[in-house]
Amino acid sequence: MRVARWIGLVVPLFALGQSDPVSVRLDTTVIRIGEQTLLHLEVVQPAGAVVQWPTVADTLNAHLEVVHDSGVDTISTDNALIRQVRTLRITSFDTGFWAVPPFRFAVNARTVETEPLLLEVRTVPVDPAKPLHDIKDIVVLPFSLGHWIREHLLWIGGTIALLVLAMVLYRYSKKARTIAPLAAGTQETSLHQRIIEALQALDRERIWQQGDHKGYHSRLTDLLRSYLEERYQVPALESTTDELLRELRVSPLNADQRGRLENMLRLADMVKFAKALPSPQENEQMMVSAVRFVQETVPHPNPPEHG
Repeated sequence: MRVARWIGLVVPLFALGQSDPVSVRLDTTVIRIGEQTLLHLEVVQPAGAVVQWPTVADTLNAHLEVVHDSGVDTISTDNALIRQVRTLRITSFDTGFWAVPPFRFAVNARTVETEPLLLEVRTVPVDPAKPLHDIKDIVVLPFSLGHWIREHLLWIGGTIALLVLAMVLYRYSKKARTIAPLAAGTQETSLHQRIIEALQALDRERIWQQGDHKGYHSRLTDLLRSYLEERYQVPALESTTDELLRELRVSPLNADQRGRLENMLRLADMVKFAKALPSPQENEQMMVSAVRFVQETVPHPNPPEHG
């Protein structure tokens, strides 16, 4: 009886030693820019083994971002073996072929690595050979005030929001001319609040949902350029994307922030020159990325010096 029990414990351990206890796979190896895919990590180990999982940051490398980390979960137990899984939701805003680096585990003090993977990120396909379609005839409908209000509710709401924002900005600028200059930290806070409020007002207009992709991306990046010009004292509004990126090389922006800014500016350029038709997810991600960029780059006022 003891021999049988010993064999039952040794055989699974021997089988595990002959195969790689860690594995990794992608749900798909090809995504479009801004889309997401799942990266699955798995460890099969003896019940008494000590496993140290790798630390996962919010980026895998300069091109791949981790959107969500499920954490380690034990999903099944089979005899003397335990199976653990961890799922990462990743995305990229750079087109090209990007390597998913190996993940390093420590199993009973032995280092084990997963195989590297390759993820292809494609841009939005545009077919310039497709012919343009004629404009359909205008259909005249009987006028209805209620129908007109429902049809233009978003525009009415957006106009009211812009008027309120304009009044707030006017009152702020009028007040600023009559009081002493504010501290640098307060000025920067007011700047980022104005830009975020303007971005939120643009989001509420929902103009890309009505087909105006070019107007949406142009206004969004104009707000970003206005923020950069006032925040970093660079001629952002009159510069091309390449000129602006060169100006910002000496700014306090880190590599990740410059990379995300470049992705937003270049996608907007493609949309404005009819080289790309963004998906709904890409339009929504542009707004999220713009707000996040402004929030991340707000400077903190220097603490007062104590004499």
